[in-house]
Amino acid sequence: MKKLFTSLLLLTQSVVGFTQITSTFESLPLDQTGYWIGADKSGGFTDGNAYFKNNYSTEYGDGYWEGGFAYSNHTDVTTAGFTNQYSVYTGSGVGHSGKFAIGKDQAIVQLKNEAKKSPVTGFYVANTTYAVLDMKNGTPTISKKFGGASGNDPDYFQLAITGFRNNAVISDTVKIKLADYTFTDNAKDYILDRWKWVDLRPLGVVDSLIFLLTSSDNGNFGMNTPNYFAIDHFNEPLYDVAVADGSTQALSKDDLLFKSWANAAAVTRGYQDIAVGGALANVGTDDKATLKADGSVVSLGDNGVAILEFQYPVMNGAGPDFAVFENGFNNFSGPGQFLELAFVEVSSDGINYVRFPTVSKTNSLTQIGSFGYTDAALLHNLAGKYVSGYGTPFDLDELKNNTLIDVNNITHVKIIDVIGSVNSGIATKDSLGNPVNDPYPTAFGSGGFDLDAVGVINQNALSTSVKNTSVQIIQVYPNPSSNTFNISLLNQSYVGEQLTIFDSNGILMADQIVSGKDIIDASSWNNGIYYIRVGNTTQKIIKID
Repeated sequence: MKKLFTSLLLLTQSVVGFTQITSTFESLPLDQTGYWIGADKSGGFTDGNAYFKNNYSTEYGDGYWEGGFAYSNHTDVTTAGFTNQYSVYTGSGVGHSGKFAIGKDQAIVQLKNEAKKSPVTGFYVANTTYAVLDMKNGTPTISKKFGGASGNDPDYFQLAITGFRNNAVISDTVKIKLADYTFTDNAKDYILDRWKWVDLRPLGVVDSLIFLLTSSDNGNFGMNTPNYFAIDHFNEPLYDVAVADGSTQALSKDDLLFKSWANAAAVTRGYQDIAVGGALANVGTDDKATLKADGSVVSLGDNGVAILEFQYPVMNGAGPDFAVFENGFNNFSGPGQFLELAFVEVSSDGINYVRFPTVSKTNSLTQIGSFGYTDAALLHNLAGKYVSGYGTPFDLDELKNNTLIDVNNITHVKIIDVIGSVNSGIATKDSLGNPVNDPYPTAFGSGGFDLDAVGVINQNALSTSVKNTSVQIIQVYPNPSSNTFNISLLNQSYVGEQLTIFDSNGILMADQIVSGKDIIDASSWNNGIYYIRVGNTTQKIIKID
């Protein structure tokens, strides 16, 4: 059956300057306890270009963490209560990293050096296990279960971040709901259970930040909800900006880097609106995705798929190896662009595909509407990041350690529409588990990703993307066929071997033992390209009506 492996890399570390300015907390020392809470009375810690203040009180006994920031590697997601106050509910730091910071209400970060000269980009936030389990279940005599017995109580848990400069408030406040039960529809209520990006650029240039927690559950002594939150990758650099904003990575269709273009395409259309089903996307034909980008497209629809093939395999060379073109456009009356996005996967055999790791930092709590705009700087490794005429580049070097593919012999590129909905029931997610938000719904014939072309920069001209293996052990006839394929063995030693047939999406269509003369009934199959595998050889067949 199909094998699809997603790279779970720490994606953001590839950004230039990451380690100099970003606070990842990975280099900070920990003792056997697995947490630092300020018992050394240093008053805080520095990581990246930021100083995280800490308040450690010695009023009682050996002292305790009173406020500010601590850091930890605790990932217990099942133990409730105060004894588990240093665990993050996601089970790890961002990108499966080992450490993260824990903050309390009124925690303060002071910026240092270059970080004080430009807006803070943002940070990833998550809930602690202590807070999550308390909100889910409540603590007798102390705090309530969010939503109450009926589930209708409009509870919330919110983090607000305000910027200062020279001890004066100079900016608006950015707010993020760590839990929200205020919806009329209880099905939309949530407690944040993943790392979510918080964009702080609206705060402008500041020299310090204060983090304030509020909750709907309060008593005589203040907030009843545990006043904890977790952060990671503070002030992480964003990604390449839009073409209109001076992109340094977008590739023009006329760039001399391109050696060739995809010369075959097979498209499986998705719905115009996957939430309701019905009509499929219908603009363009498969061949619109072949040859040089020219603005003529084939629309994939929600979660639609296109498989591209090439005269010569794509190979891992210097810099990007291929680029995917869509037909997005600029917002001429404000910021952002209209961008429809897609995941990209590659294969060396048309069966086993590996997906490029992706990041979407776009707000995943508020849906981008049917004609809404997106900030390209919040997107990484998603096709469609750039406007029409400019391709999104992909570098096979990112996948070189994956054993399912040969990065010097990529014969197939798969493009998969991201859907774009933030509804948890149908959302498609990036490699960090966040819904990829793009214009939705697009309930018209041109809905979904509009594929223009795939251009090849580095190609293996010593090889060839021949669909059949060089040493044939079977003969298939007729090919193409409308209903049945006759399969004869050219090498009788393969009698008794397994014969499998996959479609272009890697879905198993047939699985049987080779007898020497076999007949495959394809009358119920959709038109398209299929692959027969016997032993270590693969041959292409085509079903047409």
